[in-house]
Amino acid sequence: MAGLKQQQQQYQQQQHHGLLSLWLLLICFRFAIIVGDINCKAFKKNASLLSLSCCELTHPSLDKGNAECRATLNLPHGRQFTFAELYTINMCIEECNYVGSGYIDADPPYRLDMANIQTNLDKFMPEPKDNATTFMMDAYKKCEIFRMRHSSRYTLHLPDIEFIEEQCNPFALQITICVRILAMQRCPLQFQVNTDNCKMARSYFLQCVVDVESNV
Repeated sequence: MAGLKQQQQQYQQQQHHGLLSLWLLLICFRFAIIVGDINCKAFKKNASLLSLSCCELTHPSLDKGNAECRATLNLPHGRQFTFAELYTINMCIEECNYVGSGYIDADPPYRLDMANIQTNLDKFMPEPKDNATTFMMDAYKKCEIFRMRHSSRYTLHLPDIEFIEEQCNPFALQITICVRILAMQRCPLQFQVNTDNCKMARSYFLQCVVDVESNV
């Protein structure tokens, strides 16, 4: 039984990682630019998938809250979710985690609580923790501004999903994706994963996606 439970948890974690990469793929399309000398279209999908693991500071396994939040949704088993369903699921997971971690209040208007974010980051950031937390705090601050200035590019109009009982706000998901993009563009050297695939992914985010830092 323990082995089965572990397999289910791993499957759910893989699904959530897939949802993040799917949404990141869409956002990369919305914020795409054409510069540099790489084939942006050819690298887009792989780079979006790799973004979850190429900067140690944004690896999904660091934050356990998403798995707990997914469990609260009571999602139907054995269902092939549509894009709209996947988007909505991920949006609700991120909102649940942000509220539960004290990053935002439960009700709008949504603003990041930087003190609570720092407290939470201090619990799970890798060493050297000061460097890691400093980078991530700066990323959250910049992404809150970036989202405010470019919110129209994030907007999607989605149908109601029958198994989602309460509507969720996209604020948390939009911040998370922005932080991941910024991490791919500016991840400190000591936290970069230096494989050939990750180097390719970083080139994609630097040359094919709008630079977050210079647009805040």
